[in-house]
Amino acid sequence: MNHRLSTILPRSTYTADKTEIIELDMADPISAIIIELAVTGAADVAVAHAIACLSKIEIVDGSEVLYSLSGYEAEAVDIYHNKGMRSNWNPYLNTLDVQRFIGINFGRYLWDPLFAFDPKKFRNPQLKLTLDIDAGGCSSASNKLQAWAAMFDQKAIEPIGFFLHKEVKNFTIGASSHEYTELPRDYPYRKMFIRNLEAGTEPNSNIANIKLSEDQDKRVVFDHAPNDLLRALGVEQLQLIEQIVFAATAAGVYVFTTVAERATATFCTWASALGTGTFASYGSAGGRMAVDAGASENAVAIVAGFIPHGVFEVPFGDQMDPEDWYKVNEGIGSLKLDILGGSGAAGTETCQILLQQVRKYAA
Repeated sequence: MNHRLSTILPRSTYTADKTEIIELDMADPISAIIIELAVTGAADVAVAHAIACLSKIEIVDGSEVLYSLSGYEAEAVDIYHNKGMRSNWNPYLNTLDVQRFIGINFGRYLWDPLFAFDPKKFRNPQLKLTLDIDAGGCSSASNKLQAWAAMFDQKAIEPIGFFLHKEVKNFTIGASSHEYTELPRDYPYRKMFIRNLEAGTEPNSNIANIKLSEDQDKRVVFDHAPNDLLRALGVEQLQLIEQIVFAATAAGVYVFTTVAERATATFCTWASALGTGTFASYGSAGGRMAVDAGASENAVAIVAGFIPHGVFEVPFGDQMDPEDWYKVNEGIGSLKLDILGGSGAAGTETCQILLQQVRKYAA
């Protein structure tokens, strides 16, 4: 057998905030790590998207950080990688589990023999999963975690490196203000991600323009509004569709979604008997949808849209060709990112810069 799926964390329940540490001490290379977060509802009213309970995902080797993203960021990066969501289940109801599945992808695709995480190349690699158990879902007092490693088995490979993921900056964005960032030039870039998530506001309202330039504008790599990236480069990304079960009321409730731009939904009663089947939604942006119903009843929403968790993707070159990726570590003196705040930014919203870099193993 060339490949196997190995459990590295059995399904465990947590009733207090916790950082779970998993030793990555296996001998075989890992193509991907898959994490399940299950958020158990303690009420019928959602306070935030369930993924908020997974506040941080890290892979470290001693003091060296090899992967560091929030749950929101990690799920969005995984969605872009696979051009779709994993098999999530989203019942935002009392006693039920909202189940989210997130992948940490070390190569171009599952079972990529060229890029994979090889634990033998490190001294003491560890996966750290940090829970904030009541940050999302329906006033959750209980979370569950489970994790698997997609590993190479009898197929011997010699990967040349793996994909490193990090949040490199988190800042407050203001209207018509520039935020300049000198980006790292240690490893080549395969992707960059810009994230802004404000409930009720589309990210393109808070970000007016994104510009990346080399050596004091000697070469401008791109200079575009974020929606231009969606329209031009996002053609490779399918519209996201998810099902969300929730308790609707005539007074109105919030439904928290993965999509942050151009969100639309259709609704129906989720019950064994006919309900009113009357629903209205509005303010559907920034990962939050306001819904009124004709009566209090459980409902299911089929939500469609773009920009998962407010994250815009900027891919560099042919994503299958390592020679076409952005070699920032060769011949570039400075690399500056300029993010211009949009008219919707009030100076209280935050923006994050994420990188997917290619780290090669020493010969």
